[in-house]
Amino acid sequence: MNHQVLSHIVMCACTLFYMSCTSCTDKPLSGSPEPDGGHVLADEMEYYEFAPQIMESTKYTVKANGTYIFVYPTIEPHLAWVGAGEGKVKCEITLQDAEASSVVVHPVAKHYEQSFSDGKLTLYLEAYDRVSVEFNGDMDNPLFLFVNPIDREKPSKDDPSVLYFEGGKVHDAGAITLTPECREVYLEPGCIVNGTIFGRDVNGVKIHGGGFLNTYNCARSDNEFYQPFSIALARCENSEVRDITNLSNSGGWESLYTNCHNSNIINVKTLGTNSAPGVKTNNDSMDIIGGINVHVSKCFLYGHDDCYCLKSQKFKLKGDVDGIWYEDCIGWNVDAGNTFEIGYETNVNIRNVHYKDIYAIHSGTGTSDLRRAALSIHNGAAGTISDVTYENAYLEDVMEFAIYLACLKHNYNIGYDDEGNALEYSPGRIDGVTYTNINVLGVRKGKGRCVIRGYDASHDVAGVTFNGFSYLGRKVTSLDDSIWTIKRNYSDINFN
Repeated sequence: MNHQVLSHIVMCACTLFYMSCTSCTDKPLSGSPEPDGGHVLADEMEYYEFAPQIMESTKYTVKANGTYIFVYPTIEPHLAWVGAGEGKVKCEITLQDAEASSVVVHPVAKHYEQSFSDGKLTLYLEAYDRVSVEFNGDMDNPLFLFVNPIDREKPSKDDPSVLYFEGGKVHDAGAITLTPECREVYLEPGCIVNGTIFGRDVNGVKIHGGGFLNTYNCARSDNEFYQPFSIALARCENSEVRDITNLSNSGGWESLYTNCHNSNIINVKTLGTNSAPGVKTNNDSMDIIGGINVHVSKCFLYGHDDCYCLKSQKFKLKGDVDGIWYEDCIGWNVDAGNTFEIGYETNVNIRNVHYKDIYAIHSGTGTSDLRRAALSIHNGAAGTISDVTYENAYLEDVMEFAIYLACLKHNYNIGYDDEGNALEYSPGRIDGVTYTNINVLGVRKGKGRCVIRGYDASHDVAGVTFNGFSYLGRKVTSLDDSIWTIKRNYSDINFN
């Protein structure tokens, strides 16, 4: 491929992420699963085709169960997708533009079966697996490989209540506004939808399919949301977002869910890149601001600020937080923010938040330390944060702090009162956090420390329990360990 053409595409915002794919046939390929060296290969495969105008990566080639699949280049990660039924997907990955001398597959803690020989990685995955493949230590342009489940929930193209975007096409949709009459968006595997999705006060929103939402150069939104977004849902209870990939190169929030009670976010891949090569662009991957009974599972988030971010009040967004579950979630915050974050804007109480089987594959940092961490609670307002649990957490590459627990003052906007006046800072508390089976697997030189700091004796960090804390292969059993760099205004800290 002509490199001048590729460079022009990369630099042009409107084609930053022109990926498209569609199944090779109307139905998945099926038949009897074939054995492969003791593995039972997937009984069904769904291969995605790309629209004719889409250019392919010249960096990676990927075969899935013997068939080449399309690899799409962005200015940062390169991306590949395939759909699979029950069984294994044998992925054969080679690096085209250099000699491959080493490779790491994240999350390393998932222990994928793999082999590396003569520059080729052979990797066995299955449905819902999401990996970052990094040859020769390359974190600037890794390969993200996503194995989706077979798409079995295609609605009718003729249903007027559904916005149906066909695969194999590029759709310039612009701003998509959901309504009670049209509250379902289906992105067929292989489609590219250039635009944003917005919903306000719509019950039962459904956004699904293996396709791709491409949001670029997005302006700031209305006076409720403030930030640019790729997906924004406000007060859309009983909603579901699943299986899609969305990307934005704008500063702000890639996806926002505020007061979307009783909702599910499943197998969503949300990616935020810089707006252009070398241009620093802070973008949160997923913000939840207010929410009751919200489940986030099997997601993969990548961005240049916070990944999984939970707040209770910011700007005009406000709501109780009671019952948020993150399970089997993978995050990579590139050079700012936190991987799994509660805070900073927490003027309303936050309770009953649970993390299970979570993977911080890279927890990035800027040029100086600024409270960025893999697992963080930054209570920056008057609310109390309580009943938070972490179970089976794997911190694979900590570049700043590993764990940061703090009540502190900051310069972010914590919200407005009913008359529109900016709220003044008032300290809150953290009371009741349990860590079970926490594993710090890798830290950068001089980094990876931990912090517990309350604001003062009345606004402290209290009731924290560690049930198994492994740090670079050794057990942490007290606050006397050298990993704790700041310790003040705390009480009732226990190690079991």
